[in-house]
This record gives sequence, structure tokens and C-alpha cells, in this order.
Amino acid sequence: MDSLDPEARGIFAEGRQLYVGVVTKNGPHVTPELYASLGDDLWFATAATTLKAKAVRRDGRVGAMVRVGSRAAVVTGEAEEYDVADPLALLGNARDAMKALQAVGAFTLRNAADLGGFARDLVAGRLPSRKPPRRVLVRLRPDHSAVVDAGGLPGDRDAVLGWSADGAPLVLPARCDDAMQTAWVPGALPPQLAIGGEPAAACLAVDAYVAPGPAAKTGLLRRGTATPTREQDVVRLELQSQRDTTWDGAETRTVPAP
Repeated sequence: MDSLDPEARGIFAEGRQLYVGVVTKNGPHVTPELYASLGDDLWFATAATTLKAKAVRRDGRVGAMVRVGSRAAVVTGEAEEYDVADPLALLGNARDAMKALQAVGAFTLRNAADLGGFARDLVAGRLPSRKPPRRVLVRLRPDHSAVVDAGGLPGDRDAVLGWSADGAPLVLPARCDDAMQTAWVPGALPPQLAIGGEPAAACLAVDAYVAPGPAAKTGLLRRGTATPTREQDVVRLELQSQRDTTWDGAETRTVPAP
């Protein structure tokens, strides 16, 4: 792909969380991650045992989005996992090893407040275990990107839409109603990032970033299928939900959707 434009780079520099989408056997799955950007690449860390990490190992196609105000930088691309705790594996490719080490430094500097919050939550016993899970670093190399204006969308609250019509994940800024059954996304998108007209596997995510550290974060991921309808310059989606995943701090729970 061509290099990211300056506005996209500015959004990645200013944003707080990267919404990462992967495809699972139950459709797209989108949750927020701390991240850093180096050049055109985005780097995020996740526990090695998470559904997201397993999905990246199985199928490297990833969608992601960072939102600042009404503007969002949206990308799709290929992801690759790096285990920084295994230096022998990293040294198999000197160039990748150098990139990964640079990413660790950029990630640590950019997310110092959240990493400090994690340490405080761990010491205070606000996390389920005093032994942190092994984490891996993931590099997302974009192949398509766009800056999207989500201002003026209908709905009651900001949300994130995950979409998968062809087995690849797409993550877009959205607004949804309070029941999280209807959502709206911008209609003016380049063809590679556009939603088709047929029903497809989809999800909606809402979350609250209250303070640094995992214990202060909550969210809901609602998964199912969605039917899109174009309404002037927006796309309306009706979600037929099947399962809900909630997180409150480090506690997660998945149940059938109401």
C-alpha cells in the first residue's frame, strides 16, 4: 500500500486505544488494545492465550481503527506475532528483531500511565491473578487505510462495528441505540473498506476508558449477524444478536444475548 497520509498518522499519534478486529468461528471479534505506531505499522500487546492471539496465529488478516473525536483512521492488513520473551526466535530474523525491540520501547513509553496502572492493580489484588499472563507483541502491517468522518451519525452512543462478509475483518466507527440492536456507520468509504448490501457476521462493541490500568475499564461486545440498509450518506445495520461478552476490569463473561 501507499504510505499512510498525514491525517491518519496524526490520529494514530493522538488516539488512546486501538480497536482490533479478528475473525473467529463465531464471527468478527473486536476489543480495544493499547498500542504504538512505528512508521506505517501498528503494534499492540495481548495475552498469548486470548482468543485474539489464537485468531492471529490461525489467520493473520486483521482490521483496526483508532478514533479521535469524530475522525477515525481505519486500516486492514496482515498481523504477525512476536514473542519478545523468546529472544532466540526473534534473532532468527535480525531486521524483525530490531523492529520488535523498537516497538517494545515505543509501546512502553506511549503507554507508561497504563502500565503503571496495571502494576498498581496487580499489587492491590484487583486482578484475578498475581501472576500476569504471558504477553506477545503483534505487528499489524496495513494494506488498506482511510480516514473516516463519523460526525453526524444517528444513535445514542458511540460504538465500534466489526464486520466480516468474506472472512476478513473490518472495523468501523459507529453509533448505536441504547439497546445495541441498531447501528449506523458512515456510507462514504473506499471500496476496500465498504460494507456490502447482504447480511453478514457482525459485532458491536462499546467500552469505557475511565482511568489507566485494567481495573478501571468496562465494555460489552455483542455478536451475531447484521442486515445493512443504505440511508442517504449512512449505512444502517440491524443486529440479530447471539452472544454477549462483557468485561469489568480483568473479569470477562460470555453469555447468550438477551
